[in-house]
Amino acid sequence: MIAAIVLRVLHYILTLGLFLRNFVYNIPNAYLSFYKKNNVSSIRNDAKLLKKLPMHLGFVIVENDYTFRDIANLIVWSVAMGISYISVYDINGDIKRNSFLLQKEIKRSKQETFASEDSKFEISLSLSESEEICNEEELSFKQAQVQLLAADDGRLNLVKTAQNYCQLVTTNQYQLEDIVPNNVDSHLQKLFKLPDPDLVILLGHINSLLGYMPWQVRLSEILNLPLIKGVNYKSYLSLIYTYGKTIQRFGT
Repeated sequence: MIAAIVLRVLHYILTLGLFLRNFVYNIPNAYLSFYKKNNVSSIRNDAKLLKKLPMHLGFVIVENDYTFRDIANLIVWSVAMGISYISVYDINGDIKRNSFLLQKEIKRSKQETFASEDSKFEISLSLSESEEICNEEELSFKQAQVQLLAADDGRLNLVKTAQNYCQLVTTNQYQLEDIVPNNVDSHLQKLFKLPDPDLVILLGHINSLLGYMPWQVRLSEILNLPLIKGVNYKSYLSLIYTYGKTIQRFGT
């Protein structure tokens, strides 16, 4: 009887703690306007206040509580910020299989955010290293590449890289001593055609990359966005602001 009461109390405490965490997380930073609009001019002004922006921003979906509208909004806000490379990863590949739904929501969000400047921004959506499904007008002011990834993308590319080096060694084109991190980096860059992610945002409460680009995240900053469904711009901006304040120290 006492054990059951204790367990119930602990459950209530954990539930309350999770609620308070999410509540506090969504309080905007003091410098942000409470009624901030999500238009391109406002987002550009926010970007100017940041010390740095990621060149490649990765989103890792770690929970299924999301909508394609939420993912599209995150992509469009990132493009408006001036981020050139974006990757979206879900371990099961649901986003890739339903990419037409994401494409539709990106178009809607793009029109809402950019308004009259819509035609000046190009968002290229790719399902793999070579396949492109959405490429808008050539004459654009800002271009961004969005790559959709699943578990097999990271694993298969590592396997391909290993097989390639085995063949090079077997044919005496490479020595074992030539297989160093820089060479592996170069080979994987050719496969992914994206720079390594500077910032990875986990979408959900689970603190795991779930196999996202295992080789390329060694120097990435990793942050968490607990609430995905109905995510607002202020929550997104707070993470970009946090990244902008980080100092990345590289080992020698």
